[in-house]
Amino acid sequence: MIGLVTGGYGFIGNQLAELLSNEFSEVRILDNLSNVARVVRLPNVHLIEGDIRDAETTFKALRDVDIVFHTAARVDVVASTREPFVDLGNNILGTLSVCEAARKNDVSKIIYSSSAAVYGNADVFPIDEMQPIRPISQYAASKYSGELYLAAYHSLYGIDTISLRYFNVYGPYQRPENAYSGVISKFFYDARSNAKIEIFGDGKQTRDFVYVKDIVRANLLAAKSKASGAAINIGSGVETSINDLAIKIKEMVPSNVRIEHVTPRVGDGRRSLADISLAKKLINYEPETKIADGLEKLSRFMS
Repeated sequence: MIGLVTGGYGFIGNQLAELLSNEFSEVRILDNLSNVARVVRLPNVHLIEGDIRDAETTFKALRDVDIVFHTAARVDVVASTREPFVDLGNNILGTLSVCEAARKNDVSKIIYSSSAAVYGNADVFPIDEMQPIRPISQYAASKYSGELYLAAYHSLYGIDTISLRYFNVYGPYQRPENAYSGVISKFFYDARSNAKIEIFGDGKQTRDFVYVKDIVRANLLAAKSKASGAAINIGSGVETSINDLAIKIKEMVPSNVRIEHVTPRVGDGRRSLADISLAKKLINYEPETKIADGLEKLSRFMS
């Protein structure tokens, strides 16, 4: 079996590639090296340097591949509002390129890294997959567009597809400079640097934080499952406020850093909490890392 991870040197992709190396005879990484979190050096893991937006490169990379794990994307809500056409290129055209290459190479399955951002400001909590899709950022719109392309390729060509809607992922190798995707890493970095911890808005907004090891395990479970044509929430099923998160991290460091509240950001949802019952049913997913344990692991990693 050959697996390919797009964006395999990124935050999630590098840890996914490492896990897959124990399950596949060969793991290929297709990455343009624009956002490297960690270089994966293992005997059966091979880098193909290239961009998913390049149809020819993507086609060649997917030759003889059995399963594609599509993690490559620009993950930044704020940047997507400033540069929406960059998101269109990376997240929409790039995903279409992967789908076309998979079709032409008779790839059996695509596992797509989507986002809970597609729900926008949900009305009912916890959020299940039947909630309305109401993107409130260009990033969220781009991720849902990717889901729709996968659904189309599933219907038209019979490719098995699963879209995993990640809630707020955190863990080792996450870059702290992206406050949207890496709020936990950023808070740790600021606390250790004795810089102020900035919270956008009143800090009462909540997030469902899910440890990266649970995310990569969900990808493997999805690959092994018979589920197809589905979009599935992947979270922890636990709600944490940003205020509580900042206080916990400040106490763990420990640090005399100030916690300050600043102007709310455009595109931020007010509340987030995953209903993960469908993930349990379809791919046998159960989160293994509680927030306290995950914070402790990340604190040790960053020290």
